[in-house]
Amino acid sequence: MDGRAFLDVARELVAGITEAHWRATVIHAYYALMLECRDALARWAVAIPPHQNVHSAVRLRFVYAADPDLKWLGYRLDDWSRHRNEASYNLMPLRQFATDTVAQRAITEVSDALALLDAIECDPVRRTAAIAAFPP
Repeated sequence: MDGRAFLDVARELVAGITEAHWRATVIHAYYALMLECRDALARWAVAIPPHQNVHSAVRLRFVYAADPDLKWLGYRLDDWSRHRNEASYNLMPLRQFATDTVAQRAITEVSDALALLDAIECDPVRRTAAIAAFPP
């Protein structure tokens, strides 16, 4: 299964009419991006330090890369990680989950991020430069 399959689930959930649907949309959109970025690191032989939380390890690898596109992906991971944490763990009524606005934005931004990741992956020159941009 591809991590991006979770984005398909998010697209189904955003059509729901409850806060739980919109929270779940954010959660699944985040996982689509995080898993695809994790798998890209593995394909590119970019190591994740052992004993480190996979979420922060993936995010920090991208945030600290020298390539601006990789950094942008890292910042999207950071943004949606925070929203995912709120959606998963803060069950108090939250303004951002009172409507589908944030959920719709999650789908749009994660789709854009995955398109960028695909563009890097499909261009051998760009992919080689991106891989070299990760700190050791």
